[in-house]
Amino acid sequence: MQENQIMELKDKVLELAYLAQEGFIQSWKSFEEGNLEIAKGVIVRDEKLNVVAEKIFKMSLSLIALQAPVATDLRMVGSYLKIATDLERIGDLAVEIAKVVVRLGGSPYAISLFEIPTMAAKVHEMLDVGVEALRSWDTSRLRSLDEMDDVIDAYYSKCFNYLEVSMESNPAFVKEGAQLLKVIQTLERIGDHTTNLGEWTFYMTTGSIADLNT
Repeated sequence: MQENQIMELKDKVLELAYLAQEGFIQSWKSFEEGNLEIAKGVIVRDEKLNVVAEKIFKMSLSLIALQAPVATDLRMVGSYLKIATDLERIGDLAVEIAKVVVRLGGSPYAISLFEIPTMAAKVHEMLDVGVEALRSWDTSRLRSLDEMDDVIDAYYSKCFNYLEVSMESNPAFVKEGAQLLKVIQTLERIGDHTTNLGEWTFYMTTGSIADLNT
């Protein structure tokens, strides 16, 4: 298998990673600001992410079918295929946050956001670590994803309980609270997919399987 084909695949996966990362950043910006224009932009731009993901799937399957890669090359192509799947899902989840903004009409939040923004900041940090490792093939920080994911899970429990109590104490909060529950569920799932991204990057670069979500 020619090295330039692998590099072309890597470049396309990095393009997808940057799109997914930016999609999350913009979706969260739209959420914090209640900005409908930014939210709608995230939804529209998701089509570009899907097109890039489809190209990666086709490139990977074509390389496997036509080039019959062995050993390291096969490991890299297979890993990129799995990484692309997680990146596409992260992009879809960013869209889910944007859709919450649209459903709530960009109105100021009646419920205090509590520690949801802090949870989102940790997700952002996780994405930065995962995407940078994918870019540089430097796995030195990937082990930290496990700890960060545990922190996100803890924030999810705290925020879930907070929203549950808020809705129970004031029925007027139920509609908004239900949407905020979707947001924290989405953040938690982005953390999980980012952990998967780290595991596949670690495997691709080292040949060892690491469970970063223990």
